Amino acid sequence: MRLDWSGDIETFACDECGERKSGRPTETVTGRRLCKQCGDRFSGVAAGLLTGGGIGGAISTAGWFSKLRRRRTDS
Repeated sequence: MRLDWSGDIETFACDECGERKSGRPTETVTGRRLCKQCGDRFSGVAAGLLTGGGIGGAISTAGWFSKLRRRRTDS
């Protein structure tokens, strides 16, 4: 049996923060490749906008989502 590891781990530069990361990037619908932290922030902003909270709601939801994700990965 041969295992195919292609595509599982790669090194990329995050299109948002510019840092080089290893692992699988979060790819947006526009094709941007984001690291985990920037991807979480992006997801939070998108969720905040979709709930109708305007720009303020989008920013606060992004912060809440990033904090929640950090708490889950730290424990």
